[in-house]
Amino acid sequence: MGRKSIRAWILILTVIVTTLYTQTAISRTDAFCDIKNVVVFEQERKFCGWPANEGIWSWGDEILVGFEVADYVKLEKAHSIDRSSPKFTYFARSKDGGLSWKVEKPKEILQPSYMENADANDYKFLKKIETPIDFTNPNFAMKLRKDVFYYSYNRGKKWEGPFGLSKFGHKLLMARTDYIVLGKNECIAFVASAEDEGGKTGRTFGIKTVDGGMTWECINWVTNDFPPAQYKKYSRSTMPSTVRVSDVNLVTALRQRVEDKQWLDVYASNDMGKTWSFLSKGADNINNPPSLIRLKDGRLCLTYCSRVRPDYGLRAKISEDNGKTWSDEKVLRNDGMSWDIGYVRSVQRSDGKVVSVYYYHTKEKQRQHIAATIWQP
Repeated sequence: MGRKSIRAWILILTVIVTTLYTQTAISRTDAFCDIKNVVVFEQERKFCGWPANEGIWSWGDEILVGFEVADYVKLEKAHSIDRSSPKFTYFARSKDGGLSWKVEKPKEILQPSYMENADANDYKFLKKIETPIDFTNPNFAMKLRKDVFYYSYNRGKKWEGPFGLSKFGHKLLMARTDYIVLGKNECIAFVASAEDEGGKTGRTFGIKTVDGGMTWECINWVTNDFPPAQYKKYSRSTMPSTVRVSDVNLVTALRQRVEDKQWLDVYASNDMGKTWSFLSKGADNINNPPSLIRLKDGRLCLTYCSRVRPDYGLRAKISEDNGKTWSDEKVLRNDGMSWDIGYVRSVQRSDGKVVSVYYYHTKEKQRQHIAATIWQP
């Protein structure tokens, strides 16, 4: 083969490789070109974090999201938060589909506590629920955190509570806001147990009320014998995000961890949470809770943040078959400064765009703040 032929083959191979690379890059971002990033809340010398801990609700283009605020201290191997400083739960409300936000500080919400003092709620403030909750109120919202819950009939402007939840025989309860309204006084919520004070082991189960929150009963484990009990250091199947796909069918995404392996799994129930079966792996190598929503066209949308170097940022996948299979991972944002990001919660607004809210920091904004990405699935 002559030199001209060799050069020709090299040119052809270069074109092929370049084309394949470009197609791969496009496949990771296609249909996601209409992306807008917004700062929801930031404050000098403050760490803002963990919307998934505090909940998100929406009524058309009105969105309410909770998050936590404390003093900032730069740390490399831990969250950049001064855990000895006063901690607060703030809310941010948008009435224009996530473009602008106004901060609220509800006085009814107990201050957050962390896993090293996970049983530190001030129970003297707990109230006894006197009247059954009407879950079908059009302005209803319910917030669950650890072993307490609150509800609101005016879109979170004022909260009733806190009311206590049973630990259902477990060391601790690690509830987050994840519930499905079934009727006026009937609701299912999905919570997680902790079998040790540090919350290193635990798994997800459902609880149900048929009397408007006056009493709750355990339904069943979502993951049965997962995570394996023999793993003692870390063994968690927690932080569920659940959607209803038919009258009796539910799909939930879970944050999974066994020792150093971390990923997202998807489970399904065809009897409204009485029994569950594994459906698919949502994403691998993800140390972050998922957010699962059902889009207006029936597709499922899974959002999460990657904490893997160097691709720190926001990701999404779409399922057209109720979670059995998933699209390629779509990169919505890729400019995170470190692993200390995420805990996303997403909602869909009236024009079909998705608003994903999470905590984040970049080279330009190095303190953790609350951000939102508005995008078209």
